[in-house]
Amino acid sequence: MNLLRGSLLALGMLLLTHAGFSQVKKDTLKQEGKKDTLKLSVADAQKYALENNKSILNSNLDVEAARKKIWETTAIGLPQASAKGSFQYTPEVSPTIKQFSGLGSLGSWMYNVNNYIYQQTGDEHWNPGPAQGTPTQTNPNDLKWSLSGTVTVSQLIFSGSYLVGLQSAKVYKSLSELNQVKSKQDVLESIVNSYFNVLIAHENKQILDSTYANLLKTYADMQTMNKQGFVEETDLDQMQITVSNVKSSLDLISRMEGIAQKLLNLQLGIDLDSPVVLTDNLKPFINGLTIDQLLLNDFALDNNVNYKMLDAQVKATELLLKLKKSEFLPDLAAFYQYYKEFNTKAFSFNPPHVIGAQLNIPLFSSGQRLAKVSQAKIELYKARNTREQAGNSIKLDFESSKSALLNARDKYQTEANNLQLAKKIYNRSLIKYTNGMLSNIELTQVQNQFLNAQSNYYTALQNLIASKSKLEKILSKN
Repeated sequence: MNLLRGSLLALGMLLLTHAGFSQVKKDTLKQEGKKDTLKLSVADAQKYALENNKSILNSNLDVEAARKKIWETTAIGLPQASAKGSFQYTPEVSPTIKQFSGLGSLGSWMYNVNNYIYQQTGDEHWNPGPAQGTPTQTNPNDLKWSLSGTVTVSQLIFSGSYLVGLQSAKVYKSLSELNQVKSKQDVLESIVNSYFNVLIAHENKQILDSTYANLLKTYADMQTMNKQGFVEETDLDQMQITVSNVKSSLDLISRMEGIAQKLLNLQLGIDLDSPVVLTDNLKPFINGLTIDQLLLNDFALDNNVNYKMLDAQVKATELLLKLKKSEFLPDLAAFYQYYKEFNTKAFSFNPPHVIGAQLNIPLFSSGQRLAKVSQAKIELYKARNTREQAGNSIKLDFESSKSALLNARDKYQTEANNLQLAKKIYNRSLIKYTNGMLSNIELTQVQNQFLNAQSNYYTALQNLIASKSKLEKILSKN
């Protein structure tokens, strides 16, 4: 019985630790205070998870953020416009400005002098022409305030870092999309395993429940026989221990079934306590397993999403090297600026229109830029080495996954045969025991053998499903 309890406990630990339990978060699904019941097949559960699983939703948001990042980077090289307003008030005008403002009446004095000379000599050279009005002296109080506005339009003409930035944004988007694919593959794998973990736990519980009921009947019969003197007290106590152990195992597998159901809800992206009805059964699934065809599939490293992500990392490192090299190139930008002073009596030396260009040429950095380029080259070599090593590891993982699936299939077939034999032995032993041809201790041993065979069978089935799901994920292209 210790072996049985150990096997059931191992099943429980597998249910708890399976398929990225820590990678998804709790969510609530409530409508008008009631929880809807979901009826899902395996395919329906996978489809539902693709739309509601939190890790997938986050990966979708990452892709959308990457698209916005591309536009953000692109917009740097497009025309930019900005406006600025400024207001100033000076409580006390400086004496120099006051003196300068007094020159406002100088024009009137010069006009009168020229007109007097013209009247006296008749020389047209001194003719001031018609009077333009009498200039007045500037009031110093008008110079205390200033209100101005500036509008600037700029356009980046050439920048090496900008060109590299555009390429980097696209690689960033590619990485986000690959991470989205990886999240979907992980969730699809975990949904299959979690779904059938619930079914396995449920079927295991049903068999244990039936076994427990039979043991209770047998124990009741033994109690009657003990009172009649046909069964020893020791045999009765031994049967009671067996009944208690099976009851404890039944309670354990019941709790494990509840944990497996909550784990499935977690993977689906719904509340842990939301009711879910699983419409698929174990037997049709087991009979429909196409392991041989799966093992014949060719493996292409370039189709593996993990390798694609490493390849994208190499491209990102190559762009980092280009970025460091671009720091040797000049930056060129053009601009136009319009200036307006709204206080017409204030002094302003700013021209209303300015057109210009700005060229930034890096000349000397004491070897700093060269050091940055050298570091970027080193990082590129490391990234390529990591990609190569990881590629070999992925190939090895594929081969080991094939081997694990073959082993799991063989182990499952063996345990399935053992379970059938153990069940036959148990049924025959039960008949012998009823007819008085088998002792209680021998029956207990047979019962333990049957229960252990049952536990081993479901553990092997669980490993077979997990191995198949893992290999399918490795071979998946998207």
